[in-house]
Amino acid sequence: MPSLGFDIGGTNLRGLQLQEDGSISPLQQQEHANEPEAIISAVSNLARAFMQKSPQKIKAIGVGCAGHVFPNGVIKSSPNLPGFLDLPLKKILEENLQTRVFVDNDANCSAWAEYRIGSGIGKDNLIVVSFGTGIGAGFILNGSIFRGAYGLAGEVGHMTVEENGRSCPCGNIGCWEQYSSGAELQRLISQNDGEGTSYEDILANFSQKIATGLRSLSHVLDPEIIILCGGITSIGAPLLKAVRNAYYESVGHRDNKKLTQIKLGTFKNEAGALGAALMALD
Repeated sequence: MPSLGFDIGGTNLRGLQLQEDGSISPLQQQEHANEPEAIISAVSNLARAFMQKSPQKIKAIGVGCAGHVFPNGVIKSSPNLPGFLDLPLKKILEENLQTRVFVDNDANCSAWAEYRIGSGIGKDNLIVVSFGTGIGAGFILNGSIFRGAYGLAGEVGHMTVEENGRSCPCGNIGCWEQYSSGAELQRLISQNDGEGTSYEDILANFSQKIATGLRSLSHVLDPEIIILCGGITSIGAPLLKAVRNAYYESVGHRDNKKLTQIKLGTFKNEAGALGAALMALD
């Protein structure tokens, strides 16, 4: 049966329909006002639009949301969605849409899409890192999503990479996402505008901090493959080359070059919404 999938990020809402034959509708994307009522209204309206156009009944909806998501579909907190505090998103959407709704962390959804039908096919131990307004990761360990004891596994954007670094909305300082998110790349490009720094050099500098985080994750989880997804991966091959160079140049106890592949995700901005749609059917 067909399902809908939505991805609520810190800046954008994305949605799509997964057809019964496995085909995917064009991705619908819109900016949101970063306010709970407005976001819920936008999800509900987009879902109704899909449902009205679908020749078959939509029986399940999946939603990926940035932040700490409880198994009952309550958003405990989300640093980039400050209004999402103890928000019963599953309950609200089920009441609005009269349809079964599944809610999980957006990075877990992206990881599931890449594992099931994307760049991670055939790998049972992988990390999928999503780079957007912030950074999140989904961990597939021995073929299952690893959520941790309290559902907080994968909040890798808040690993400390600079001990006396920049402040983060989460309350800490020096968080990885302050140096490696899509917002940081835009800052570097703007900062170097007119300075004569090549785009290749900007990417190389940016990728050093990405690699710092990826190497730390590799030492902890020992993945077969790391998959990069999210908005910045639309850059494509130049970004992948820069990240691989930075990741593999540091040789230590773990020989990353021999043990871990790095690839771009298959689904780019669609991964979170697609994974949510897949999870809704599981």
